[in-house]
This record gives sequence, structure tokens and C-alpha cells, in this order.
Amino acid sequence: MHRRHPAAGPRLRFSFRVSLVAVSLFTVAVTAAAIHLPWLYVSRQNVGDMAAQLNAEIVRGINKEVDGLFRSAIAAEETLRHAIEANVVELADRRGRDQLSFALLRANPHFSWVSFGLPNGDFYGAQRRQDGAFRLVESVWDPARRSALRTEDHYAPDGGDAVYARTTRQESDYYAPSRQWYERAMAHPGEPVWTDVYLFAASRRAGINSAITFGPTEAPAGVISVAIELDQISRYLRDLAVGKTGSAFIVSRAGKLIGFKDPSELTAAPAGDGEPAALRDLGASYHPALRLAAEAVRRHEVALDTLSAMRQLVVADPATGERQLVTLAPSSYPDWIVGTVIPERDFTGLIDANMKRLLAAVLLAVLLVGVLVIAVARRLFIAPLERMIAEARFIERLELEKMRHVPSRVIELDSLSAALQQIGAGLASFRKYLPHELVQTLLAQGLTAELGGERRTLTILFMDLAGFTTATERHGHRLLPALADYLGGTSAVIAEEKGTIDKYIGDAVMAFWGAPLANEAHATDAIRAALRCQAMMAELREKWGREKRPLFEARIGINTGRVVVGNIGSPARLDYTVLGDPVNLASRLEGLSKTYGTAIIIGQTTFEHAKYDIVARRLDCVTVKGREEPVWIYEPLAMAEEAGAEEAERFAWVADYERGLDRYFERDWAGALELFRRVVAARGADAPAALFIERCRSQLAKEPARVAAE
Repeated sequence: MHRRHPAAGPRLRFSFRVSLVAVSLFTVAVTAAAIHLPWLYVSRQNVGDMAAQLNAEIVRGINKEVDGLFRSAIAAEETLRHAIEANVVELADRRGRDQLSFALLRANPHFSWVSFGLPNGDFYGAQRRQDGAFRLVESVWDPARRSALRTEDHYAPDGGDAVYARTTRQESDYYAPSRQWYERAMAHPGEPVWTDVYLFAASRRAGINSAITFGPTEAPAGVISVAIELDQISRYLRDLAVGKTGSAFIVSRAGKLIGFKDPSELTAAPAGDGEPAALRDLGASYHPALRLAAEAVRRHEVALDTLSAMRQLVVADPATGERQLVTLAPSSYPDWIVGTVIPERDFTGLIDANMKRLLAAVLLAVLLVGVLVIAVARRLFIAPLERMIAEARFIERLELEKMRHVPSRVIELDSLSAALQQIGAGLASFRKYLPHELVQTLLAQGLTAELGGERRTLTILFMDLAGFTTATERHGHRLLPALADYLGGTSAVIAEEKGTIDKYIGDAVMAFWGAPLANEAHATDAIRAALRCQAMMAELREKWGREKRPLFEARIGINTGRVVVGNIGSPARLDYTVLGDPVNLASRLEGLSKTYGTAIIIGQTTFEHAKYDIVARRLDCVTVKGREEPVWIYEPLAMAEEAGAEEAERFAWVADYERGLDRYFERDWAGALELFRRVVAARGADAPAALFIERCRSQLAKEPARVAAE
């Protein structure tokens, strides 16, 4: 590498520091007394009044939203109560009961449950699931067994509708009379009651139950309950204008977060293995605004449980030193406190009228100083700096070969230009060790390499070569050309399909879609990339066969979910990567390909995101390591745009396979066996179908022994 130097020859040069200080002192001396002090005095006089007025409006708006949410729940309960007491609907009539509950859920998107609890322990309910599905529950309590037979009808989302999917039955220990909503309603017959805010077990979202008895007040026949997810309040707070950059929140008098623009702040991690998640304390939040609010409450010794009137607090931001205005006020719901955190600087725009009075006095001085500063600075600083900025843009875009030295008479600027050129030369050498496209994208977005991340819904891909580790023990470094073919080809495909390569782990590749650039079609693009990679691997195997090299198969696992993405590591070394349970599941799915003999396996969430863009088969329902609940897995076969109507017969066997899968889970081993055999007959060979054929045969072999035992 060679360092560029300015052309030789004597030139008059002087210090950048001397020039800047001289101009700055002259400017400050003329304008500081005329502008800064009057501005500071006037702004301090107005900020307090404006903050009080703004916060009063915000509290009224939030109370109105909360009241509307609660009124809708009470209205729904009254509708059900009158329908039951007027014999319009009988609880014993399952069809009528479920239809009415289902209709109320669909009409109220913020309802999570509509349910009925009876004194004998029976429970009926309709639930909206997090993924847009529904389920209807009938739980019949057996006092002798101290358990209930729970029947659940599951409905899957289908466009704007929900269609019946399956019915499950199992034993349950759910006993309605022991629930808080039931006990509180029975303690106040005929009156609507509310539970404490808690996290729903299925969705881990904050919610609350309203309940009311039905039947005679002196001897209620049961309790009606509506469970409400409080996401609507968080969405309202997210869209609410709180000054220019402020935030609003809702906290219980016990200090638990109930509403915030980022719903993830409401949930605290479990205290230990097996422990349930809980609402987060205000003081345990990670969001800067909430941390400032907690600091204000602590420093001013505010007792939330006895707060009866609006309180305005002032606290300094420890990161910037800026004054923050924190306001706390009781909500219309007795146990809730509404709070706002607004930087004091948000109110400076409201005193422009006072600035006009000062403008006439300082305008002449500013103009005179401005002309002089512009004339001097333009020649000495601005022109060279603009050229250096243009050169720095080449670093931003990593177009390092285009950089040139910018000469200047100011010593510091001349040295700065030479240093920029040297930086560019150094980066050119190390660029090959970095993910070039990722760095360019981060720089284009103005992102800096600092520890931290954000939660996003992304699609993650894991790819690995089957048997590569064993082959390296035999062939050693002779496999490096094949590895280069594989990694180079797959990396190019992933980049073309808008993916971000996270890392190479030997022969494994980890990539993700949806960050750093947002991508609504991240799941579809990831599947398209996987199919292209497998097509490329087929071409490479032909090449390796001609070269007498080992022929490797690639296995791919893809999953979609809510993860943390950002700069992870230490202050000395960072890695732009993703963390979270969906990442682990993607890795597990890659490993499952070995069991099913498939090239690609995708998770259920990925399928839901991309199901209209791909042709896929439902492969199995499995419980992977590290997860308790079983998940459906799928095998993508082709992109929908590539499998037109003329190729429909090519995938006709998929229907037989999925019907066989349904028969298998219905324990109809013989019916499932016949359908899986049809799949093998249609395809010639199909590893998943062959696997289920063996499972069916094993189950059928057990049948005579089971019958004899009975």
C-alpha cells in the first residue's frame, strides 16, 4: 500500500484550531448576550404551564380509551346474560351457545375469551388464539375424579374466515369456581366485576377479565366472563402524540406495567425454570422513558398506591443531562395510574412567538457576523470539508478504490485528508474478512457498531452438508475446493434473495431475512432461496462427480418468529446476529431433515407467512428438543409461480400424503398405510411416506397384542 501525499512545494499553512477559535469567539461574543439569555428566561417561564395543559389532555384521552374498552366487555356480558335469562340461548345447547360466543369474539377483536362457569365446575368458552385461530372449549367436571373431560374444537384462519380443523379431548384440572373472575362475581351477584391484570398463559400478553353472574341474584346459576387483551391500549399509546418525542404509559398502583407503546416491555422474564412469566415492574423496564419515570418516582418518593391527584416531577436524563418532565395522574379505573415522560426541549417550539420579539434586535448583528463567518469559513473550511465529505462517502459505500487526497492550506484538514486516505487503504485490505453487503446496508442506514438490538419478526435459515465432517477426516484439505463451490454458490443465492448471511460454521450456513432492511416477504424469499440452493447443489453434484469428488447433500431448516436482532458481543468485538427461540427451532428443523429424508423443512409460522406463495406438504407434527408444545412442520416443494396449472398433476400425491397423515393421527393405521403406499407408488420413492409406512406397520403389529390384552 502507498500513502498519497500532496504535491511538493512551499505553501502558506496555519492551524485549523486557531482559525476555528477566532471565528467562533467573534460569533459567540456578538450573539450570545442578545439571544441565549433572553431565550432561556422566556422558555423557563412557559414550559411548566404548557406541560400541565398537555398532560391533562393526554390523561383525558387515555381515560376515554380505557372506558370504551371496559364498556364493550360489560355490554357483551349483559347481552349474554339477557340471552340466557330470556331463554334465547340455553347453555345446554352447545351449537347456539358456541355460535353466540364465536360471534362476540369476531365482533370484538380485543376480546380473548368469552366463557361461562357453572357452580358444578363445568366450563364453556370460546377463545381467540394469538395466530388468528379460534377454539371452542367444553369442560365437564367430574367431582368423583376431581378432574374434567375437556373437549376442544379448533378452527384455523382461512383468509378472513375461520374453518374447522380438528377436535381434541383430554383430562384437565381446570375448575371454574376456583378462578378469580368466578369468585369475585359470586361475591357481588348481578354486578360487573374485574380481576387484577395478569398475563394470559397462551399468548403471554397482558389482559384482564370482566365477569357477572346470571340467574337469580340470591342463587346465581353461573358466571359469564370476558377476557380482554390490553394490546389495544398499547396500540393507542403507540399512536398517541405526546409532545414531539415523549411517551405515555399506564402502571398499576402496585407498580406493574399495564400499557406502553412497546408491548414487549410489559412482560418480565420468568424468575426460574418452570416459573410463569409476569408483568414487569416499572423500575425493571429497559426502555429509557420508563426508566426515567421509575427514577422520578423513587427520587421524589411518590407513593403510587395513595396517589389521588396529578403530580408533575422533574428528573435529569443521566445519559444526556436533559431535563425530563414526568407526570403521574389517577386513571378512571381505580387501580391504574397514567404517566407521561416528555423532554423539556419538546416545548421550546411553543415559544416561537417570543422569539419574534428578539429577532428584530439581533437580526442586524447576526447578518454582519454571518457575512464575515461565511466569507472566511467558505474558503478555509467549507470547500475542503465538502470535498472530504465526498471522499468519506466512498468509505460509507466501501468504494475505497475511488478515494483521492484533498489538499488544504489548513494543517489539520490536510492531515485529516491524508488520514482518510490511509483509512481507506487499510479497510480495502480487511474488507475481504467482512460481510460486504451487510456492512454496506448498515452504513447506508446510518447504523453504528454499538451493543444493542431490537425485536423483529424474521425468518431464519440453517443449512448444513450431510456427512461433511466424516468426509473431512478422510480427505482433509482436498475438500476445500468443493466447500468453496458450496459456500460461494449458496452465499450468492442468499444475497440475490435479499437474505443476510449471519455466519459460516464450518460447512454450515446461518442466514436470516427481514433485517437490517425490512422485508414483508421475508418468509417467501427465504424459501425461494432454499429451493434455489438445492437446485444449485444438484448442479454441483454433477460437477463433483465429473471431478471424482465426494457428493454432498445439503439439509435446510427454516423458521419464522419474533427474535432479537442487532449487535451482540463485547465492546471490543461485535457480531450482527439474531437471538431467540425461533433461531433454535430453525436449527432443530435442519436436523430433522435427516430423520425424514427431506432436503428442506420449514416451521408452521413460516408456512403461515408464505403458504400462498409456495407448494408444500404438511410433513408431521413433532415435539423438538427444548420445546414442550408440538409443532407442525412442512416441506416446501416449489414456488407457486413456478408450479402452474399445467404442473398440478405433479403434486397430486400431496393430497394423499396429508390425508394419510390425518388418518395416522386418528389412529386409523390401515387407512393411513394405504394412502402412504399410494404416495410411494406415485413418486417411486418418498422418504417421509416410507417412514410413516414403517410406523403404521409397527402400530398394526401391536394391535393383536392389545386386543388380546383387553
